[in-house]
Amino acid sequence: MQNQAFDEQDALLRMTICGGEARVALLRTTHTTQRAGDIHNASDTAIAAMGRMLTGTAMLSAMMKEQQAHITTVVDGGGPAGRITCVANGGDLKISMTNPHAAMPQRADGAPDVAGLVGKDGELTVIRDFGVGQPYIGKTSLVSGELGEDFAAYYTQSEQTPSIVSLGAIVKDGIVLSAGGVLVQAMPGCSRETLETLDLRAMLFSGISRDLFEDTLDELAGRWFHDLSPVMLGRQPLRYYCGCSREKALQMLRAVGRDQLIEMLEQDHGAEMTCHFCHSRHVFDENDLRALIGKGMN
Repeated sequence: MQNQAFDEQDALLRMTICGGEARVALLRTTHTTQRAGDIHNASDTAIAAMGRMLTGTAMLSAMMKEQQAHITTVVDGGGPAGRITCVANGGDLKISMTNPHAAMPQRADGAPDVAGLVGKDGELTVIRDFGVGQPYIGKTSLVSGELGEDFAAYYTQSEQTPSIVSLGAIVKDGIVLSAGGVLVQAMPGCSRETLETLDLRAMLFSGISRDLFEDTLDELAGRWFHDLSPVMLGRQPLRYYCGCSREKALQMLRAVGRDQLIEMLEQDHGAEMTCHFCHSRHVFDENDLRALIGKGMN
């Protein structure tokens, strides 16, 4: 069953509410999540986890003012999924998972067992790269492995910003029916009255994946925040985009050093690099390696 919400392009809406005392990011990542699932040939549970991770990382990226900055998030909770790495550069998103074929039975309530797949014995690591200087790295222990609660804990503990985070995805037989989330953050100086209002409003987001399937982003924004004086700040398109290339792979190969290049030439007669994010294969023959070794000797 398709509807207007299902066909809506992936995007992130930003707004302020309560006279600027709080800010909101509302995201649809349905098609981006579908692309991730297709690339990695992932199980339904893994696709649901990827959808939440992509959405949470896009939220972090949206709150960065520096245009050249990008965000990398890493979760390794000790579960069957293994290590999950997601990168956001503006509206461009990509993700990798150690074991995307790992699957879990649905929970008793019919929801995907993301926590069982991810695990909770580990950390959420957030790397902010501003393009100059050393990246900023923040870490928080996983709370539940459900990812929404884990991103909320990161905002509260690492950034001292009280936040409501709800992430969700509906996946059936490899088809992503909806994916996305909502972030509500109190701004500095937020009144106690507004904080109490936001806490009560959090109950509305418990069925985020169902709501995203039924309504467009604008409809949800109107339904959830119409009485809180919303001010729209903008809409940013989102997409799955890796950006890897033969040239970038060549740069990575050059970085391994002359001795290892000689070893590849003599033992393997070439080299092959496969991108973890899009599975593109970049093959380099003996002549390519000789050229790299020759340049390294100059």
